[in-house]
Amino acid sequence: MKLLTLRRSLFIILLSLSNISIADEPVQSKKPTWELGVGLGALSLPHYRGSDQRSNYVAPIPYLRYHGKRLRVDKEGGRFFFYNDEDINIDVSTAFAFPVDSDDNRAREGMTDLDPIIELGPRVEFKLYKSDDENIRFRFALPLRAAFATDLSHTESIGWVFSPYVQLRYFNSGWETAVSLGPVWASEEYHDYFYEVAPQYATATRPVYDAQSGYSGSRITLTLSKRFDKLWFGLFAKYDNLNSATFIDSPLVKQKDSLMIGAALSWVFKKSN
Repeated sequence: MKLLTLRRSLFIILLSLSNISIADEPVQSKKPTWELGVGLGALSLPHYRGSDQRSNYVAPIPYLRYHGKRLRVDKEGGRFFFYNDEDINIDVSTAFAFPVDSDDNRAREGMTDLDPIIELGPRVEFKLYKSDDENIRFRFALPLRAAFATDLSHTESIGWVFSPYVQLRYFNSGWETAVSLGPVWASEEYHDYFYEVAPQYATATRPVYDAQSGYSGSRITLTLSKRFDKLWFGLFAKYDNLNSATFIDSPLVKQKDSLMIGAALSWVFKKSN
């Protein structure tokens, strides 16, 4: 289990907000504009996609939901809507990735550390189907994000990520289930940040490698959550498959699939009328 520094705790909180925050309830239910709470989250994830080593985290997390006309903070993280109607959304979305200390990873031993990653960019979402009771929804989304590596003291641009996906959401008796599936493409700079081996870091078992842009594998994400009066509970799992990825031959790729799992329990202590 990781002993968390303040800096790592901040990024764990950001990732938790991005993946396991308040459930998106059917719109016919009356919801307050904002809610605040506090809770505890746990995560288990590989050091990076393709790593055969994992990290486990436990950290306090905030519970925050804001449902405004343009700005929303909910299950999908923070978003600002440029356009939002019955058939299509255009917003700004975010994603996050954890730092990696290369001294803790056998494949990267002696190499530079990986800083936390922040991804930010536009997303176009098509609302393909909604049942009459609004409890079943089917969507297709096209997020394109610029990626930045940062340790909060300096920031470096590392290219872009394009990760279209289809999503099915189902609401039943207060429970929400969502399944998302889609491929990932990324720039050469983004792939190099994780999978390049420069000549100065090459060894007998870690040859020089230069990653290319293109296909970056596929992923399936499953979430399950429920609100119990002032308590909220959520689970999520994300499966990554790297078969046929352009960087699959990198000596830093030690396995072709990986699983991230997490859980959170939050107490909501304040909300608007």
